Amino acid sequence: MVTAKQENQFAKRIGAALAKQRLDKGLTQEQVAELIGVEQETISRFERGATIPPLLRLIDLAELFKVPLDTLVRAGSSRPLDQAIDIASSLNGLNEEDREWVRNWTVDMCKKLSNAT
Repeated sequence: MVTAKQENQFAKRIGAALAKQRLDKGLTQEQVAELIGVEQETISRFERGATIPPLLRLIDLAELFKVPLDTLVRAGSSRPLDQAIDIASSLNGLNEEDREWVRNWTVDMCKKLSNAT
């Protein structure tokens, strides 16, 4: 069962992902709102994590931002597999040497952090 805290964290992560996509596309909240037919305050509430967008709105936003729906949903997830997929996606733009550097750094950091707890 999902707790209120988990739901709140999910909403905040989805909101951050929406804001990032909007900024990456160079759009204002007002422009996004107009393009999907909602009020600007609705977009603001989504981005602040005050409300979780309904599925149909998430679909609208994914289409507007030209990203797969799972990109937005995965951004809200705290599951390690979803987070790993996001990291793997970020590695796609790197050359082999840089990917290996990032992989080694990530493994080292995870070891250090797991020993610190």
